[in-house]
Amino acid sequence: MPDMMNPDKIIKTKKIGLFDSGIGGFSVLSELFKIIPEAQIYYYSDDANAPYGPKTDEFITERSITITNELMSQGVELIVVACNTATASSIDLLRETFPKMIFVGVEPYLNAYYQIPEGQEKKMMVLTTESTGKSERFKRLKERLDPKSMIDHYSLTNLARLIENYYYHSETNTDFDLRVEEELSFLKDHHYSFAILGCTHYPLINKKIESLLNLKTISPCAHVALRVKELIHSKDHVTESTDEFFQFLSSTNNHWIQKSRKSFLGPFKGK
Repeated sequence: MPDMMNPDKIIKTKKIGLFDSGIGGFSVLSELFKIIPEAQIYYYSDDANAPYGPKTDEFITERSITITNELMSQGVELIVVACNTATASSIDLLRETFPKMIFVGVEPYLNAYYQIPEGQEKKMMVLTTESTGKSERFKRLKERLDPKSMIDHYSLTNLARLIENYYYHSETNTDFDLRVEEELSFLKDHHYSFAILGCTHYPLINKKIESLLNLKTISPCAHVALRVKELIHSKDHVTESTDEFFQFLSSTNNHWIQKSRKSFLGPFKGK
């Protein structure tokens, strides 16, 4: 579920910044490319510190402030905190620190429970990182949207890290499928119908998760992209002159490069 704070701040820019602990935010980015293809995108991957899941709130907030300053130096006027963990840990303080910036966060789409038609099996769980699962923001969200605890919650220790490593080392990580299966194996006998994906890394392998657990996955990424479109007043009809690239910075290398929109998903294209 997109974080909906600051609804009255509307801007007209199409220069958008995104950041995540790594490449998990690509799941949001792919949705933005679909509905706002004309936008100029600046994506900051903090892969030198990935994953955020085991990190402290203080560390994540410090990194989020540093990254926001870098994105602002590129002239962005809206920033998507394309990371559930960073949203849970830091977005409130980011808004206090940068009151003129518009932030769109990412939160587990717990509202989905109420959108399943009556009579349909809707045994549901939400999967998060450890840090998101422990955060006060997530606890408040779950208490508010799931007061009867109809949605089971599980924190996954290694899945985000596995996905991150596979993106950069798919040729040598030949046991990726096996390791993902091992990470999720404890959920196989629970017979859930739906899994809410509470980390932006997870939708990159949503088809694999669905196959392993025999269920449907639910992601907030399309809703986040729609919220961004609302805020930037993007036109419904755009020209054909969309840039083929977006700007990408890895904190490991610490310089901006151009990355192809067509191939940015790498080994996860079609997953």
